[in-house]
Amino acid sequence: MEKSVQNLHFRFQMYGRNAREWTRKCALLLPEIVRERVWEKKGFDSLYTYARVLAGMGREAVNDALRILGKVEGMSAIRQVIEEKGINSVKPLMTILNETNQEFLAEKARVMSKNTLEMYVREWKSNADVAACSDLPRTLENVEFPEQQAIVKMTITLDLDLEVVRKLEKLKGKDGDWNTLMMELLELREKILAQEKPEEKVTESRHIPAAIERYVIDRARGVCEFRACAKKYEILHHIQRFALERVHDPSRIVALCKPHERMVHLGLIEDEKIRPMEWKIMEEADESDPKYQVDRMVQRYRG
Repeated sequence: MEKSVQNLHFRFQMYGRNAREWTRKCALLLPEIVRERVWEKKGFDSLYTYARVLAGMGREAVNDALRILGKVEGMSAIRQVIEEKGINSVKPLMTILNETNQEFLAEKARVMSKNTLEMYVREWKSNADVAACSDLPRTLENVEFPEQQAIVKMTITLDLDLEVVRKLEKLKGKDGDWNTLMMELLELREKILAQEKPEEKVTESRHIPAAIERYVIDRARGVCEFRACAKKYEILHHIQRFALERVHDPSRIVALCKPHERMVHLGLIEDEKIRPMEWKIMEEADESDPKYQVDRMVQRYRG
């Protein structure tokens, strides 16, 4: 019975893999089919009917293929990735892709999953927005007035119970301001977390002790600790790499969603020693970093 189930599963998996490959090939032909109006010459009422009947492609898939293939026309590096992994593998790149960066981004698309690539592009755009909107000097050598710092403020709306609002207003006081109160509450929480932090544990076991796991998840409030990420955490990551230091240190374990954890193991974080809220992505991994070899092994293990 088990052998029969395995055989069915293998065949279905193989056919599915082949189906995806042939769908990719069909998508690559669409621009030429449009130019030649092949569907009309073969008696179909529209391109969408032609693609649905002959290749099982929906309207959205057809539109995506034509839009993306039109965007990457002449970009051989991106075209090669599409041939290897399909249209969706490069879809996240469309807002930042150009002739200049196509080879660099093609390599990222080749090694990253679609979800990780989406996160990478989001961080890329975030860094670009900060650079474009800031007139401040980027290096200490160029700072003319070190005492002056950029103060960025945002207006947010909170849905709070009336009782909570009253207590907060009482804490703020008549002459206080909300920013100062929030900072005081954040500092208080950091002090409480520091008092509750469990001791690090040196061990050969990769299993994170329950007390340390609870502490890290509570510190993260159950979400990814990467800056501006609101996704639920999925992985507890050792920033020093457990393979290099056999220790579970709550100060060096962070909660991450899977795409951001994958990005970290591609060696694309500038400085993991600082808080994840302050992490910045790099364009290329530092191959001289001892963690690089560990990360390479992790990638090979994950396939």
